[in-house]
Amino acid sequence: MAQQKDQQQIDPVVAAIERVLKTERDGAAALQHSKEHGERILSEARARAAAIATRADARIARVYGDYLQKVQREIDKRIQSARSAGEHDVARDRAMLVEAVRRVAAKLTSET
Repeated sequence: MAQQKDQQQIDPVVAAIERVLKTERDGAAALQHSKEHGERILSEARARAAAIATRADARIARVYGDYLQKVQREIDKRIQSARSAGEHDVARDRAMLVEAVRRVAAKLTSET
């Protein structure tokens, strides 16, 4: 009978310890799940950021190329105009080229 009383007293203690251990295991599992979820979110955000950077680089390259073509057309037009008027002047052509390069550089660096 004394042994039965001791076992009844131990059982609630054992049950309480088991509950604490289960709660601890559940908490550790939830923490691991949250960590994995956070890592997935971070990985997806990094992938989206890389995709955005790639698109931005492509658009910048396209704008840069388009602008260089525009400058080249303007240079060609001015040279053709000067040649048509019989005003071919190497020094003036160089000056126009230097000015065109300056304007392109100013546009590309957002200077006015």
